[in-house]
Order: sequence, then C-alpha cells, then structure tokens
Amino acid sequence: MLACGDCMDPTPKSLLLPLVVCLLSATACDRTTKVMDVTYCRLDVDCPSGYLCETFECVPKNAKTCENVNDGTPILQPTPHTVDFGMTTSNAPQEKKVLLSNIGNCTLTLFESNLASSDGGVGCAFCGTTFPKEIFPGRSEEVTLAWTPGDPVPHANELRILSDDKEYPTFRLPIRAHYIGSPSLTAAPNPVNFGYVAVGRQAKRNVTLTNRGTGTAPITISAIAVDPPMNSDFEVVQPMDLPRTLRPITQDTTALFTFETRFTPRSSGAPDGGGDTLSTLVLTTSEGELRVPMQGNSATPPVVAVTPMMMDLGNVRLGTTLSRPLTITNSGGAPLSVRATWGGTRPSTDLSTSPQIISSIAGGTFTELQVVVTATAEGPITGLLVLETNDPSRPTVTVPVTANGVTGPGPEVVKLEMTYDNGSDSAFDNDVRDVDMTLEHPFGYVCNERTPAPMNWGTYGNPTWLAFAPKEEPERIVLADARTDGTYRVMVSYQADCKSLPSALLAGILGISIDVLVDILTGGAVPIPGQDIGRLIEQVCINRSSSAVNVKVYVNGTLISEKNTTLGRKGDTAYILNLVRANGVFSVP
Repeated sequence: MLACGDCMDPTPKSLLLPLVVCLLSATACDRTTKVMDVTYCRLDVDCPSGYLCETFECVPKNAKTCENVNDGTPILQPTPHTVDFGMTTSNAPQEKKVLLSNIGNCTLTLFESNLASSDGGVGCAFCGTTFPKEIFPGRSEEVTLAWTPGDPVPHANELRILSDDKEYPTFRLPIRAHYIGSPSLTAAPNPVNFGYVAVGRQAKRNVTLTNRGTGTAPITISAIAVDPPMNSDFEVVQPMDLPRTLRPITQDTTALFTFETRFTPRSSGAPDGGGDTLSTLVLTTSEGELRVPMQGNSATPPVVAVTPMMMDLGNVRLGTTLSRPLTITNSGGAPLSVRATWGGTRPSTDLSTSPQIISSIAGGTFTELQVVVTATAEGPITGLLVLETNDPSRPTVTVPVTANGVTGPGPEVVKLEMTYDNGSDSAFDNDVRDVDMTLEHPFGYVCNERTPAPMNWGTYGNPTWLAFAPKEEPERIVLADARTDGTYRVMVSYQADCKSLPSALLAGILGISIDVLVDILTGGAVPIPGQDIGRLIEQVCINRSSSAVNVKVYVNGTLISEKNTTLGRKGDTAYILNLVRANGVFSVP
C-alpha cells in the first residue's frame, strides 16, 4: 500500500494504479493531519502553560472565567467543614489538612485568608502566601493548619477566607483544639525503703499515688505487682478497686490512691551481697509503666553509738555562741536514720543543733552533729538532746547538755522568741501554717530567715535568726553588741495559711515521703525550691485559718515584754512591737 507521501512523488512507479489509490486515500490523509493538531491530556500538568485539561483536551484558562461561562457561578467548598484537633494529652505539634474545592462551573478567586485569633497556638502558613489565588472548576487547594498545644484549656479559632463566592464571600471555617494537659503519676515514697527488719518479722509501708499532671488529664492505674514475682520477701496488698482513675491533684484534692506494701524477710542473706534485699514495684497505667525501687535489710541492723554521752559546754559569755561536736557512729550494716529533738518540760531556745536535719548514716561510717549554745541569760543552761533512731536495740538515745551563761563587759543582750498557732509543735501534723519574724534595725536593715546573720548592722549590733524543727517554730532572734541607741521594729508575716492540709497529700504531690517533707519544711537539703512548696500548699489547701502570734522579749534572760496579735490570711504582716534602746538600756514601750 502507498503512503500518503507517495501520492506527491513526481515519478510514480506505475501510471494507473497509483493514481487511483492516491485519489481514494486523499480524504484519509487530510483527516490524519487534523487529528495531529489536537493536544490530548489527562491532567492539567499535561497541558502547556495557560491551559487546563477539560474532557481530555487542553483548553485556555481564560475560557473558564465567570465572564466567559454562561451562568458562571464559583462555589467554595472546604473539606472538612470543621477542623477539630480533638482532646489530647500530648503537647507535641499536630497538623490538619483542609481542601478548598471549587465545585462551581467557573474560576473561583481567593482574595485573602487569615485566622480570627493569634492565640491558642494555631498557625496557617497558607495565610501568609501571595493573593489573589485562582481555583478552577473541579480543582482544589490544600491548606495545612498547625497547632502547638500550650495552656491546658479549650481553644476556639476560625479560618477566614475572602473569595468571589456569591453566597459566602467571607467563609468561616471553625477550628477547635483542646489540650487537656499531660498526666504524670507520682508514687510517694520513692524508693520504698523498709530499712532493717529482722528475719521473720514484717514491716509495712503505705505508698500513695497522685497525678501531678497538668490541666484535667486523668491517669488510670490498672495493675500493681512486684518484680520479680518470685521474690516472696516483698508483697503488695492488692487494692479491691482497680482499675482506679486519678484526676490531677490540683483539680481534685481527694484524688489520692493509697495501698500497702510489706517486707517480710525469710533469711538474713541478700541478693546484692551488701545486706539489702532489692525488688521493684511495678504500676501499670494508661500512660505506661511506673517502676518504683523497693529495698529492705535483714542481714545487718543499724547500730548507733554516741560520743560523748554527756556534754558540758562550760561558761559562755552573754551574747556569744559556742559549739561542740557530738559524734554519731553506725557500726551496723543497714543505714542509720537519726532525728534530733530537744526534750524536757521547757526546752531552752538557747540550745540548738547544726544541722537540724541529720542525713542517713551508712553502715561503718559516722557523722558529727554540732551542739550549739547562744547564751542570753546569766546562770545554768540545761537541756536534753533526744536522738530518735531506727536501731532496733536503741530507738532513743538521750544526751544531757549543760552550759553556764556569764555576764561580760559588753552591752545588754536581747532575745526575741516567737510562737504561733500551728497545731502540734513536737511533730509534723496536718497543720502547715507558717509565720515568720523579722527584726528591723533603725535604718531598715533586717534579720530574718532570708538574712539570718547580717553583717552590715555596725554599732547597732550583731543579730542572728534561728528556727526550730520540725515546723520552724519557735523562731528566735538574738541581738548582741548593740552600742548605739535607736528604735528597732519587730514584724511578723503570714507565709502559709492552710490550717488543715493532709501531709500525705502534699508529700504525694511532691513525690516524696512524709519524713522528707518534714525535712524540706525545716530546711533540709532536698532539691525542691521553697517557693514550689508554698505554691503547692496554696493550690491544694483545703481549709484556711488565721493564726495567733506571740512574741516575748528577754533582756539578759529577764522577760520585759510579751505581745500578741492575730494574722488573718497569707500575706498579712504586722509590726507587733518596737524595741527601744535609750542610754544603753532596752525597753518596749
């Protein structure tokens, strides 16, 4: 068969047959030429610039403008109609896609896009791009909305789109996001340390769980176990109400979950060879596992020895301070815990110890406790230093302490002693009220808890501040070596006004034991800032109450004045008395 090009050959191979064939095929040759001029397509990208793909053929874009289309109507349709990031406990950034579709029959023009609010952590990169933008019929523009959770509260926003949609020229797309906070389960105490327990005996420790998370995010405890399970020395008294869901403690002050653990050593041996039996408390929760170390000792109990057993600090001139070391030795294997208090019917605030909180003493080691006397009165100063220990054979060691205050050539010595209403003074109870005392010198310098031994008072004296464990009460300020007349002022300030706060609650919030909490409240070396303690007390306080305050003024041991006042709530301050030095003599008007 001849090709179309052969018909144009000026020298055909035959005369008749080629001529007939060429005449019959002329129409086919023309049709082939026309088909080759049409551009076929499947997508817009298959078409040259300025064209769209419509029914598999490329057509000019301007053919789809609303002016060139009969009854041209652009219609904006977003998918989805509402952007909902949902409720989440994760603070990780999230993204949502929105398709802006033109379901009309002519080109849709977007003039502007923005968010109604810049708050809430929602971002829109599309809103910052160049406008106007065209969306052709049957096409879509993808918009990415990002959300970075911030405060654990519900957030509402909207994406505003200005277009030439005749029915909705300003389209508002609702955006919702709710970060409910992040749950955080805390066990107190952590670790669970049973200390020394003799073989065949049993020790019990309560473990309190709290949710220290933010916002309203709950956490569910579904199972409690001991790992390894074959360690029969440790056990958990299984609670009957599992699974248990805890709301954040700042939202629900009753959200405490307490259960009992036990240590019953079967032998005096220990897996680690060092005297301690080890295990792990495993808490299975909706946020994964929380593992809490458990330990106890049955091989070598702590053994306390104190040297000397009596202390005579000798003569101490009024207004001066003297200290002597007391050595506490642990000749046993398990750690020795010691708490120092002053006994007797009326313990003298002239006697104190440093530090007031004694760190645990490892087996075969010792520590030194400074016994301190600051003489403010002439004559004998006596006290009983009581050391409470976990030595099973010596739970209490009492050391008599004596000193003798003697008058020196210096000026009068003043002692300010403050007490206030905060429940029991001898032990930590549910009352965490706290009042502080400040002595101001005539030109405004202060001596108080924050500045316990100022060095800039000059001839107005050398004051020192001290508070006694476990509740910083009583507080004592001694003013010695004042050689210039003037008027001093004594101020009391209410630091914490929660009358009834369960100690287990506050300890649980902090993730510590109640004993450690006592240490913190009395200045122990635990890495939790004091301002955090105050904030947590404020957040979970159940009841509030005023506090009655009493300040006594002694000059060389003689009581010269006693003043009382009442502070109503946290933040209240009052100047309770003026201390006047005139002609070298102190008085209280």
